[in-house]
Amino acid sequence: MLNNIKNVCVITGSRADYDLLYPLLRRIRNDKGIKLHIIATGNHMSAEFGLTYKQIEDDGFIINHKVEITPSSDSAEVL
Repeated sequence: MLNNIKNVCVITGSRADYDLLYPLLRRIRNDKGIKLHIIATGNHMSAEFGLTYKQIEDDGFIINHKVEITPSSDSAEVL
C-alpha cells in the first residue's frame, strides 16, 4: 500500500502573512491526509519585530525550520 499522505510546506516571513495563513494552517494541520511543514523566516526571527516565531509555536504549530535572513546591521544606506 502506498503512502497517500501529502506534504505541504508553508513559508511565513512576518506576522502579517502569518495572520492571513493561520486559518489555512489550522485546516491543513487537522487534515489527516496532509503533513504540514512550516518554515519561519524574515521578521519572525527578528528581536526588533518581537521574535514573532514564538506566536506560531504558542498557537500549537511546529516550526520545522527557522531561517534567519535579516542581518542585524540591515539599513537603507547605500555603500
